[in-house]
Amino acid sequence: MASDGKDDTIPIGDDRPTFDAFYLDSNARMVRLAWLLVGSRAVAEEVVHDAYLAVHRRWRRIDNPGAYLRRAVVNGALRSRRRRMHEDRLLATVGEPPPTGDPAVDTMWDAVQRLRPERRAVVVLRYWSDLSHRETAEILGCPVVTVRTRLHRALADLRKELNR
Repeated sequence: MASDGKDDTIPIGDDRPTFDAFYLDSNARMVRLAWLLVGSRAVAEEVVHDAYLAVHRRWRRIDNPGAYLRRAVVNGALRSRRRRMHEDRLLATVGEPPPTGDPAVDTMWDAVQRLRPERRAVVVLRYWSDLSHRETAEILGCPVVTVRTRLHRALADLRKELNR
């Protein structure tokens, strides 16, 4: 799963777009990213909305608004999932369309949704957003070795889940 290839780097100075243009250009990607992490469109939209508020408050002081936004979305999504798991609630995904009509992909998607939040985040960032281990570590605020370990464990969990 690769991202749409857009670079999150926003030029500084005269070439920098307005916040409105930035929002229009990145909103759909960020909602998709959040949805992949939380499994609910409504929660994803809320997470992304909160992330845009954080970016807007710091708009003139941020060197790379795209990267800041993506990190805010990932952190918000992880907080949301932890809060929901802590409250012992299941994700409300019934009625939402699967990512594809392909049964093999849908089975994999169901397995990814059952991963622990930290493991799910590395899988989504690595394979859907097509980020390197280093970039994923920067977004999650952890060492590269932690990303590799989480990814290794997530893939092992997925193999077990799919072999059932």
